Amino acid sequence: MRYQTERYQPLFKIFNPTVRFLLQSPIHGFWSDSLMLITFTGRKSKRRFTTPIRYVQVGEIVRCFSTSKGQWWRNLRERAEVSLRIRGENRRYTAVAIEHDPQRIRDALQHYLELFPQDASYHEIGLNRDKSLVAEDLNQACKNAILVEACPVP
Repeated sequence: MRYQTERYQPLFKIFNPTVRFLLQSPIHGFWSDSLMLITFTGRKSKRRFTTPIRYVQVGEIVRCFSTSKGQWWRNLRERAEVSLRIRGENRRYTAVAIEHDPQRIRDALQHYLELFPQDASYHEIGLNRDKSLVAEDLNQACKNAILVEACPVP
């Protein structure tokens, strides 16, 4: 079953504050192996925002995804310093949103969804009977997926 991204929006209003609280609590360990908090500054408002998001770590690089309809990633279009709370620790990173590199996005999204196939529906990607990704859906999703990559600040 595939879902439209908009269907998830009402859930985020409940989910995000709850997950933020849990990831900042002493019991974060139940969730922090796959969920992190990203804190960034709004380009126009200059306000600080913190949002929970699923992530994967590839070496020192931290990757997460959004859809082009999301708003938060737009603050990272031109590299931005962010704080990532991963496994109970805050660290500074430089993050950038990658939006016009379909092959790079496809490769990263495929790796991510191999680890978290339950997120395929969020990206409107179906699963075959063997739980592999429907290739046509993956190719289409790469047109709307935003890859955010963050590297630690030395």
